[in-house]
Amino acid sequence: MNFLKKQLVFILAALALGACAHKPPAAPGQAQVQQVYYVNAEPFKSMLFNPPPVPGSMQQESDIAAVLSWQNKRTEADCAKSSRTSVANYDSFWGAKSPFPEPLPAGAKEFMERLSSDLGAAVENIKNRYQRPRPYMAYSEARPCINKSKGFSYPSGHAAFSRVFAKVLTDIVPDRSAEFFAKADEIARDRVIGGVHYPADITAGKAFADLYHAELLKSEAYQKDIAKMKALLVK
Repeated sequence: MNFLKKQLVFILAALALGACAHKPPAAPGQAQVQQVYYVNAEPFKSMLFNPPPVPGSMQQESDIAAVLSWQNKRTEADCAKSSRTSVANYDSFWGAKSPFPEPLPAGAKEFMERLSSDLGAAVENIKNRYQRPRPYMAYSEARPCINKSKGFSYPSGHAAFSRVFAKVLTDIVPDRSAEFFAKADEIARDRVIGGVHYPADITAGKAFADLYHAELLKSEAYQKDIAKMKALLVK
C-alpha cells in the first residue's frame, strides 16, 4: 500500500468511517475490490478535471507566494486553530454544529462510512492523476505549522471532504446550509494557513466536491439514506 493510500485510509478511520469493515475479504491471490455504495470512483481516473498549475508558471508562482504570505503573517493562534482540523474526523470538522445527537447514532455513523469509502477512493484517483507535491516538498522555504500530510496535494482532500459533507448535511437539514458551508470554507482555508496546501488545491477540492455531490444526487441509494438520516436528527 503506497503512502497516499495509507494517508487516505487514516483519514477515513479518523472520520469514524471504517469502510474496510464493510468489505468482504479478498480470495487468495485476488486484489481487494472497492465496494461501491453511491458513486463509483473509477470514472474519476479519467473524467474531465482541470489540472494544477504547471511548475514554473505564473500561476504556480502565485500559488506559492500565497502560502509564504500566510506563513509570514500567521500567528500561533492561527496555527492552533488550523491544527484542530488537521486530522479529519466528524467531531473536529463539525463538533457542536453536528445536527445529530451525541454520541453519533449507529445509523448515521454507518452512513458516513459508506459516503467516505466512496469519496476517499474518488479523491485518491484524482490525486494520483496529477501527483502534485505539497508546498513544503517543492519549496525549502515553505514551513508548515501543523502536522504534515505527505500525500499528493491536488486537489485538497480536506476541502473536498468538508464541502461534500457540508452539501450532504444541507441535504439533511437545508435550513442550516450557510452554517455548514461557512465551516467547510474555514476548514479548507486553514489548510493554506497551516502551510500544507496551495490555494489552487483548495479551489480544486471545492470544484471536485461540487462535481461529486452532483453524482451523489443521482444515486437512489443515497436519496433513500438521506430520508433515513432525517429521522435521526436531534429532536
